[in-house]
Amino acid sequence: MVSTAVVGLRGGFDSSPTNSKGEKGSPTLTGFASWNYLRGTVQDGYGLDLLLVDTQYDPRQLAASRLHTLTLKHATGIGENLTLQSSLALENEQTWSRRRSSLTWRERLNLNLGSIRLFANAEARLAALNERNVFASGDFLPQDENLATLGITPGIAWRQGETEIGVSFMASRTRFTNGTDYLGMRRDNYRLQPNLFVSTALKGASFEASLSPLQIIFPDKEFENEKKLLYTAKLSVPYEWLTLDLSSSRTVEDTTLPFAVINLVTQHEGKLTARFNDTNTLSLTVRQKLEDYLGLDSTTRTASIGLDYARGLGNGMTATASAAWRKTKDTGLEAVPAFVVQLGLQKQLDFSEPGKATKKGG
Repeated sequence: MVSTAVVGLRGGFDSSPTNSKGEKGSPTLTGFASWNYLRGTVQDGYGLDLLLVDTQYDPRQLAASRLHTLTLKHATGIGENLTLQSSLALENEQTWSRRRSSLTWRERLNLNLGSIRLFANAEARLAALNERNVFASGDFLPQDENLATLGITPGIAWRQGETEIGVSFMASRTRFTNGTDYLGMRRDNYRLQPNLFVSTALKGASFEASLSPLQIIFPDKEFENEKKLLYTAKLSVPYEWLTLDLSSSRTVEDTTLPFAVINLVTQHEGKLTARFNDTNTLSLTVRQKLEDYLGLDSTTRTASIGLDYARGLGNGMTATASAAWRKTKDTGLEAVPAFVVQLGLQKQLDFSEPGKATKKGG
């Protein structure tokens, strides 16, 4: 049985928590807790993952933001090489510009045939979404947009040593249960997404990537059909006491903004971590993010650079200090620079029972 938890508190100052021109800064206080539990293995057992993050601001300026997620997991061996993995995930996100709640049920079949792996995923999701129109300084919608999604993803992968190459194909339907949005437009859509993926590791370095041409079809013809090339790429290279992590991705998110159903999100990140010894770690992180609201001709560009320092205090305690600068540019608005500084303390707890598992999970 594996059971670990982390609890912590961070306090600091954000000079522009909503990235708005002329905004007054606010002190911040973030409390967070996570718990990961697994009895048995990933192939034959059950567990849960819990994450709670709450950030308080000056209540005269901004309401608190929250992210709460809970995932219940179960896996069982149907045969010698066949495994069924099930999960039920609940998520609640509340920020100054976005409110989202979702319930997701996933089933996954894995069939291992030596170096060949066959798999099939099925997913059902209910979500309630509400976003401010930041480009027009708008408020939240009078009521949430409710989405119901059904999807299936069959695939096959080949593995040899530390290298895996595979292909899959996702087909899904998203239905807006409100019928029409607040402008009277129908947002229902179908999505088709083949996917090529690869991962490998060599001498401590690791690399993984995927390439996915996505097609989104709107049967009611009230939005333009979309064809976009999505991708992910991650590279991690350790060298003595340094580690370089690079990542890049292009993904899609649902949005409630007018005349837009899809937010195309492109992100790039580079991180250099120096581990001076067992207790002192310093990281430099550079990020870029572009959010493109397809059909609205509006984008949000964010660039940031930050330093994070962590010092181990023993007995699972870690002290942290961070400072970051960012600049946000929304279409039609002036770019807004901002900085954030924080000090924190966190405690790692381990409730595991050594020797209980009979085989390794993967």
